[in-house]
Amino acid sequence: MEITQLNVNDIRIERPFSIFFPINDDTLNAIRIDMKTNGFDMGFPLIVWKERQILVDGHTRFIAAKEMGVTELPVLFKEFESEDDAVLYAFHIQRNRRNLSDDNIIRCLEVLDKIGSKKSVDPSKPKAEKKETIENIAKELGTSKSKIEKARKIIEIGSEEIRESVQSGKTSINKAYNDIQTQRRESGELKGSKTNGLASDARYFKSLQALKSEIRFLSDDDWNQLPMERVIADLERLIAQIHEGSLS
Repeated sequence: MEITQLNVNDIRIERPFSIFFPINDDTLNAIRIDMKTNGFDMGFPLIVWKERQILVDGHTRFIAAKEMGVTELPVLFKEFESEDDAVLYAFHIQRNRRNLSDDNIIRCLEVLDKIGSKKSVDPSKPKAEKKETIENIAKELGTSKSKIEKARKIIEIGSEEIRESVQSGKTSINKAYNDIQTQRRESGELKGSKTNGLASDARYFKSLQALKSEIRFLSDDDWNQLPMERVIADLERLIAQIHEGSLS
């Protein structure tokens, strides 16, 4: 594909591409500094949807260049059959560059679910296909099936406040899910005692296994050779992981 110079005013910025991965202020500032010294890196042109001249990839570089008064930018035009195809392309590029945080995971899940809902599903195998879809999305987003199921529950029944808290990065998916379950129990919608979501997806048993591994040395004859500070620190770390639901 040939790199073309395009006027910044001819490049369109539209949703969902502009909000797919929110711009990080630190990253934007770092790009500004580098661009001021070295100019726009031609090795990383912007990706523009040819038919509609919409910016698909490169929003941080685009904003940095525009703020610095650059009038023309290197672009690669790419053709897409639909907006869904363009969105999936943008997602794959970004996914290969970063490990997704919880706020990115739930944002991407909303987009991928929207695209997936347009595809036909075999009515004779709804459960099997649903399970396969969850597993595929979990693999695509680089996370666990359990986290995808919790994120989807947040999207489906979480309050606007809870969803915004996760999307802004203030609350983890696990904590938001646990908060929703607590609210449902308090309202009587769910029965049973609070479990912090651990037992429902086998995290409870994983936690016990991890705890066993952590304290196994206590029964060994030479356990007292370990500094007591180390023992306490390890156990405190494990307890924190259990509360956060972050054990793998």
